[in-house]
Amino acid sequence: MSRRSIALFSPRRWGLMCALLLGSATLASSPVFAQAQVSFKEPDKFSDLGDTQWDRRNAMKQIEEHLKQQAGRELPGKQLKIVFTDIDLAGELEPRVSANRVRVMRSITIPRMEFTYTLTENDKVLSEGKAVINDMNYQSSMNRYFDSEPFRFEKKLLDDWMAKELLHKDRLARTGP
Repeated sequence: MSRRSIALFSPRRWGLMCALLLGSATLASSPVFAQAQVSFKEPDKFSDLGDTQWDRRNAMKQIEEHLKQQAGRELPGKQLKIVFTDIDLAGELEPRVSANRVRVMRSITIPRMEFTYTLTENDKVLSEGKAVINDMNYQSSMNRYFDSEPFRFEKKLLDDWMAKELLHKDRLARTGP
């Protein structure tokens, strides 16, 4: 063994790695990170969640991760359960000769979502209901997400809903980080 490989496997380094892994596991299991439970009821029947199975899985993953991140930041100590019943992504996939279709954004192809939700704290229901949300001005309204951000219109739509319905803020989702 070389001197460098011995240094990589030193007891001190292993101790530090174990401490980091244990700390990460503890943080990941804490309630701060386990705020949202997101599910999709019959996603194959959704209006527009993408063209391929990969597109649909990716869209669901992005939306789920975004909601979990937002709930962890905006709803500490609370639990949010969301069951999506329909999603229509912003834009529309245009037919093309090539295998890669392009999503074209138009003013009439607005993002729209339908879901049921329950917000609880210590097993007490704070808010619940059915939501049908859309953004008719999605192309012209302020969006804190970069143009390159996947599903930026849908993320903003969910942020605005959360700010209004769950956080009871008069303003829409903030434009900064």
